[in-house]
Amino acid sequence: MLCEHVLLYLQLVLQLVAMSSPSVAAVSTIDGSASCRDRFGVVDVVSFRQRSCTLCFYYLFPGVGGLMPSKDNYTRLERLNGSDVYVVDSEEPASLDRVCHLLAGDMGGADGCSRWVGCCAEADACCRRQRRSSPTTTAGAVASGSCEATWDGFSCWDRTPAGTVVYQRCPVYMERSDVSGSFNHVVSV
Repeated sequence: MLCEHVLLYLQLVLQLVAMSSPSVAAVSTIDGSASCRDRFGVVDVVSFRQRSCTLCFYYLFPGVGGLMPSKDNYTRLERLNGSDVYVVDSEEPASLDRVCHLLAGDMGGADGCSRWVGCCAEADACCRRQRRSSPTTTAGAVASGSCEATWDGFSCWDRTPAGTVVYQRCPVYMERSDVSGSFNHVVSV
């Protein structure tokens, strides 16, 4: 059974893909141990943390506070009117607290902030797991017959052989309507 929020998630992904710029596709890699892979490619660890927290916020609270991911590389939350920019990084709790304090009412109070911080923490854990396992190949190239480990914005997918369907439970930080379901990831090369 698919999570009820997967459809919303897919709509948001399509919006992000539509607004993506060449700079997102042209990501750089420092080295395998100091980089992590998300849905857009391989980036250094700091950019990964900032981008994953920014996208966690956007996926969990679309439109809240008029904040959107920065269009250049998604490492900042920016107001639509351009008045404010927030760099959020899970290793800098003050950056998360500032946004939580400002928008707590629109995010569902402490529970909303907790869900957002939980999403950021899961992304961090995914990055650490990627770095502990076999390092990502240069520029995120896919190893023969498999898909690389990837943070997709909600969940961590380990390196998986081609032709495999992998299932995961919906993350606990998703909206509470039904987190008992699961969603899948079809791997093809």
